[in-house]
Amino acid sequence: MKKILFTLFIGMSFIGCSNSDDDATNQQNNPVTTQYFHPPTWIQGSWKISGSANPYFKFSSDDFILVTPYTSWKSVLQQTATTGQLAKVNEDISDLYYEFTIIAGNSGGMYKFKRISPTRIQWINNTPIEVFLDKE
Repeated sequence: MKKILFTLFIGMSFIGCSNSDDDATNQQNNPVTTQYFHPPTWIQGSWKISGSANPYFKFSSDDFILVTPYTSWKSVLQQTATTGQLAKVNEDISDLYYEFTIIAGNSGGMYKFKRISPTRIQWINNTPIEVFLDKE
């Protein structure tokens, strides 16, 4: 169910058109260099859902990546911005939590992670099921 919702979310992020070709041309000549993500060091790395073999999320110093299907949200936001649409990330960062809201055109998504230990985090996804991730 989560994969279906996520796939729909990704598909919706590409819907929308700019009403000016000139804006898109100017954006292509001046590539977007905005840093959208600022993950804290404690969350950087690859994380797999506890009990699974494959990574699910990856955080770098400037990106949030869904591993399967591969989606670099930094790239999605950069592409969205080049079309003249709103592309931003609102972050709330602490020693215990990393929360962010992605706005890509007319689509968006919210993520919240809680640090449990240096090798374990909890993905708080507004469901009654607790989802823990282990660092690879």
